[in-house]
Amino acid sequence: MNTPRFFASSQAIRLGAILLSILALPLTATAAFATGYQPLGQTCDGLPQLPVGTMPGTCLGLLAGTDSGDAFIKPRKALELPEGNQILVTDMGGWGGGKGILWLLEYKEDGYRQRKHTRKLITGMNLPHDIKLGPDGLIYVGEANQITRFQLQGDQVIQRETVIDGLPYTAGDHLHPLTSFVFLPGGDLLVNAGSKTDDCGLSSEQQTCSELNTTGLRRYRYQAERNQWAGDFTLYATGLRNSMALVVHPSGTVLQGENSTDFKDAEEPYEEINVIQPGGFYGWPYCFNRRLSVGKDSAHCDRPDYVEPYSLMPPHVAPLDMLYYDGDLLPSLKNQLLVSWHGYRVVGNRLVSYATSSDGLPQLTERVTFNRDPIAPAQVFTQHTMAPRGGSSADAQHQEVIGRWNKVDGLRPEGAPVGLLQLKDGSLLIVDDKNAALLRLSRGEAYTGVSQQQQLAQIDGIHFDGATRQLLLNNCTGCHLELQGNPGELLNRIDGWLQKKDGATLLEQKLTSDSGFMPPTGKLNRRDIATILSSLNKDD
Repeated sequence: MNTPRFFASSQAIRLGAILLSILALPLTATAAFATGYQPLGQTCDGLPQLPVGTMPGTCLGLLAGTDSGDAFIKPRKALELPEGNQILVTDMGGWGGGKGILWLLEYKEDGYRQRKHTRKLITGMNLPHDIKLGPDGLIYVGEANQITRFQLQGDQVIQRETVIDGLPYTAGDHLHPLTSFVFLPGGDLLVNAGSKTDDCGLSSEQQTCSELNTTGLRRYRYQAERNQWAGDFTLYATGLRNSMALVVHPSGTVLQGENSTDFKDAEEPYEEINVIQPGGFYGWPYCFNRRLSVGKDSAHCDRPDYVEPYSLMPPHVAPLDMLYYDGDLLPSLKNQLLVSWHGYRVVGNRLVSYATSSDGLPQLTERVTFNRDPIAPAQVFTQHTMAPRGGSSADAQHQEVIGRWNKVDGLRPEGAPVGLLQLKDGSLLIVDDKNAALLRLSRGEAYTGVSQQQQLAQIDGIHFDGATRQLLLNNCTGCHLELQGNPGELLNRIDGWLQKKDGATLLEQKLTSDSGFMPPTGKLNRRDIATILSSLNKDD
């Protein structure tokens, strides 16, 4: 969910994103999306290959979608059953309650190349999202208000029952109603209870957040003698706005991908990878990035139970699922953490991976870079350095598993990855909800049909010390909001302040000109100008 100001103003970009979202909506409440993908005249491990850029040695195939006759509306996650060749898919059916569908896709014994049939197993569900195989071998589905389980006998649902009820969902009055969950070692259920609001009203001068009593991760105790869960719960962790991405490592480490508050600023806040600890407070809605506070009260960021993010991710990428890959088909991903970035801005729309330690923690480094899609009519992908407000000593560097997933008319739509599933053969199933498609990442020759202009434009970040950064913030942000995020991005853009004319950068000319053009607050003194220019000279 991140938008640069690389070729257009932030206002224009946000308007464009809104217009694209409107244009992507179905004509009627029941109409299905078309995938918009244009398969190539070749296959990816037996499936029609898509013109989407993937890491070397891999390719992306179309497993199912509306263009191939499937009537998906808004699919979210998938589950492959251990016996047979059956895949279950949750489909919200839109954002209204009671429209959800559980689909069954059954394949022949040919590596997902031929479908036997597709049918609806359950209809009338309430915003179904997560689906998992429980330790007892039963199938568990998370709806907005409950978690149910059942068995599948052939292609018939039997013994369906509710195991968790009373989740905090009110139709039409809940911003984050979807249910994700994981089984903890020992069988307890950890269940997301997303916030009803974006920031709990703090932007409207509200001082306290009553939602913290119900929002976060709920723990339901497993009762082994009954194979049931207690009806009451404890708040296992609070200060989490929306925990769509949850994963448990075999070592017991629990990771959460936080969808941070939707600041209007496209550069802030950064998303988070959190290591979940019992009783931890993770900051929402009072703290963002590391220990920056919303409003004047910083006490919440100094609470003894406050847990800083383990790592930050780029702004607004919207992590919606996490998976530890342990297959052999894609050896470059072995033992890595995969994260789907669903974000509606030009840093999202990616599948990324993180190298991890033996206990499942992403490896940290001092300098992290990320890529941005081009904003039409530009065709250049650009690389940037993470520079969160408040700073960060170390974060996890990702690699792009699927990175060239921006919209190209007549070729492909913008990708919108949600659910991730490692299939039995080691390939990876990716659910694309906006384009109503199931995609399969497998071994093969990567798509490279991009022009030279579309290749990544390397743009080195500029790292200012505290004095230089503060000078820029104090004197320039009235006109250049970009500086509140990463100053280097504005200075480094192709048509930006670092382009040279007559042997001097535009920034130097503007700062030293007698015209008083920059900054509008008045010409800086010689010492301040020297401080800024010395930073430039050090990083040239």
